[in-house]
Parts: sequence; structure tokens; C-alpha cells
Amino acid sequence: MESHWFTSKNQFALNILVPLQYFIPLLVAYILPKNFGFGWAGAVPWALGLGFSGLLLWIYATFCLGKSLAVLPGSDVLVSRGIYRYIRHPMYIGITLTLFGLLFACGSVFGMIYLAVIVTPLNLFRVRREEAALLEQFGESYRNYQRQTWF
Repeated sequence: MESHWFTSKNQFALNILVPLQYFIPLLVAYILPKNFGFGWAGAVPWALGLGFSGLLLWIYATFCLGKSLAVLPGSDVLVSRGIYRYIRHPMYIGITLTLFGLLFACGSVFGMIYLAVIVTPLNLFRVRREEAALLEQFGESYRNYQRQTWF
């Protein structure tokens, strides 16, 4: 019996469709007219700095996961090294900060709405699924890990 919450035949679609949800607002922000920093020129460097910080967090989290990185929840090993020692879902925080910073810097209303309505709920949905799969697989070890970490 397969323990994943999606069947293996859906994996290919999810490997393409889920990451695409992060790319769409950037593409639209690139194509549409821009109102940099929503008219606050001083906000652009701050927003880009926030986006860059999110990107670094995202990359570092990916590096810490190593071979445990997967689009679908579930893992053979409970990763608690690096940033995962403190935060359970740093990739989703990094993705959100990256998109927020870049979209705010571009002044993309569409992108900010997309982030709030599509990306953030998608990330929260994935967090719940991942936590359920990891609880099922690792039981009390994962509960202890949850108590010791943030989000």
C-alpha cells in the first residue's frame, strides 16, 4: 500500500504544476507594466533585499534537505540539520519572501494578489499534507521535532 497522499501516476503532473505556480506571478510581473515599489522608490531596494534574503533561505533549505527534497510529502529520513533545526518549512517561507520582495519591487498588483490567493494557500496546504505524512511515518519523533521548531 502506498503511503503517499497522491498516487505515483500524479507525481509527474505535480512535479511540473506545483513549481509552475511559483513562476507564474514572476512571468506576469515581468510582462505587465510596472509601478516600481508601488510608487515608493525607496521601497524598491528594501523589497529586493527581502526577496534576495528569501531566495538565500530557499536555496539553503534546499541544500539542507539534500536527497530528501521532493515535490510530494514523505521522506525516508527526518531532516533536522541546518535551518531545519529551527524551522520545519523554511523553503515555503523562502519562496513567499522571494516572491513578495520581487513582486513588491516591481509594483505588481496582480502578482501580490496571486501570492495571497494562490501561492500562500498552496504552501499552507502542502505544509499540512507534509506534516500529516511525516507524523504518520515518524510518529513521536516528528511530534518532538514539531515541539522544538517553529512553523
